[in-house]
Amino acid sequence: MNSQTIPEYHRAHRSSVAQWLGRSLLRLWGGWRVVGDVPAQRRLIIAVGPHTSNWDFFICLAAMLALDMRIHWLAKHSVFRPPLAGLLVRLGGIAVNRGKPEGMAADIAARLNQAEAMMIAITPEGTRKKVARLKTGFVRIARAADCPVLPLILDFQHRELRLHPLFWPTDNADQDAAAIRLLFATATAKIPANF
Repeated sequence: MNSQTIPEYHRAHRSSVAQWLGRSLLRLWGGWRVVGDVPAQRRLIIAVGPHTSNWDFFICLAAMLALDMRIHWLAKHSVFRPPLAGLLVRLGGIAVNRGKPEGMAADIAARLNQAEAMMIAITPEGTRKKVARLKTGFVRIARAADCPVLPLILDFQHRELRLHPLFWPTDNADQDAAAIRLLFATATAKIPANF
């Protein structure tokens, strides 16, 4: 695990046991490491990809624990069922109903705007299956919250979680999403055929 610079306002202040668990899981799962620093930006959308497997979530969760970061993340509402619902919320989960997307971008942007500091991780593919293009909701949220996107690339070949430089959205969401997808293409997904 590399030494990361993380702004204090993005620290979760979890127990040393939680941090040890995260580091141990990253080692156990093949020696994953985080490359790059979290920028000194109070509000961020983290675009995570390529997303082709459930392993993506577990690796990112382990890294979040290891680095003691407070990150919120979006997941389909059907995942938030007892007995795990409470734990997922405590770990930063935000349930979204993909069948009713109306107003979701505005709601998430409002959460960001109301927070003193907040990072929200989104998988722009929206599914683990192969897609022709990324969904643009993450860009629309970033624009509405006047915050940048931090691309986080999952590379299974090199066992790296790579933090790229900040990406400021333009007024062309489709073009922005295509640019982020090109960054995702620099990595080897867990299931390459699904990217």
